[in-house]
Amino acid sequence: RLTVKSGEHTVFVEVSDVDCIEAAGNYAILHVGAINHILRETLANLEAKLSPKRFLRVSRSAIVNLDRIKAVQPASRGEHVVLLKNGKEFTLTRGVREVQQRLESL
Repeated sequence: RLTVKSGEHTVFVEVSDVDCIEAAGNYAILHVGAINHILRETLANLEAKLSPKRFLRVSRSAIVNLDRIKAVQPASRGEHVVLLKNGKEFTLTRGVREVQQRLESL
């Protein structure tokens, strides 16, 4: 679980519920369904804590839950876009074959 402080409350977020995580400077935004949580932690630190079998860093600013990927689509100039089930899109800066292999091994 991830611990999120929200005012005076502490919320525990199940890692399996996280759709994706976006970087915002030294903060990370956890997207959990329709709710967003802000953590004072870098994406690199979170990436080290998450299972590489379930999460993939698709760019410098985003980590996605492999279970939430709906499609990987070609974009302009040989790039690809990762489309999540919730409609969010991220430009893929890693090799598309790596993503496809990881998805096939689930």
